[in-house]
Amino acid sequence: MSLVIRSRDNALVKRLARLSAQGRARREEGVGIIEGWHLVRALLESRRRGASNLLSVALSEAAIDHPESRTMIDRLDGVALHVIDASVFARIGESDGPNAVLGVFTLPPTSGTTPVKEGGLQLWLDAVQDPGNVGTLIRTAAAAGATAVVLGPGCADPWSPKALRAGMGGHFETAVVNGVVWADAARAFGGQILALALDGSRSLYDTVLDGDVAVLLGNEGAGLSESVAALASARVHIPMPGAVESLNVAAAGAIVCFERVRQLQVAAAAKSTSR
Repeated sequence: MSLVIRSRDNALVKRLARLSAQGRARREEGVGIIEGWHLVRALLESRRRGASNLLSVALSEAAIDHPESRTMIDRLDGVALHVIDASVFARIGESDGPNAVLGVFTLPPTSGTTPVKEGGLQLWLDAVQDPGNVGTLIRTAAAAGATAVVLGPGCADPWSPKALRAGMGGHFETAVVNGVVWADAARAFGGQILALALDGSRSLYDTVLDGDVAVLLGNEGAGLSESVAALASARVHIPMPGAVESLNVAAAGAIVCFERVRQLQVAAAAKSTSR
């Protein structure tokens, strides 16, 4: 077991505090920060990323003797492990108890210069500003088997600690492409592009969502910008018979994702019955 770090002036403590608080610092180093054993486990078990992307783990001294900590420490073969005094750790991480854990991992090489070539279902986010919404959309997309979540200008950092917490491991199970130029993304994508909008002329439930399809979701308050919505071949809406005029963007994204899942299951059942 590593020696316990007890000084707030320790270089590692300062680095972890900087990475936790500053997106610029994370981008400069090309790393992200995950909090808690759940996300560490999700990265270790990820089909897309895997243990080779986990660079180091720091945990509070108070968490060492918890059964989950002992189990997880045994899985960190080859990963640098640092133990930090509980009062010092409290200054750099938001979790406490057995989940007072910070993992540093390499960010994937996906950026605005990466063509959006994968097919399947993709969620394209236009200026979605809340990191909790971004993380929840990534989690939902991963759960529905989407191939990518694509973020344009004005979106919250998908690799911020808050977005990662909301993502619950979804970041490691689907491609996350950040900072795209929308016109380039539209040219690279070979499937249909749909804009989800309150004024959409077609119901989502009357829209075929199989094959390669990208769905544009807009800003929490303003919705889709017209220039981005213009990239779509059709504007669709979610029918809302109640008295509320709009949905949270993460809720809307979930409806889209699982309407596609439903359609694919219905199609698969029909094909099986016809044999």
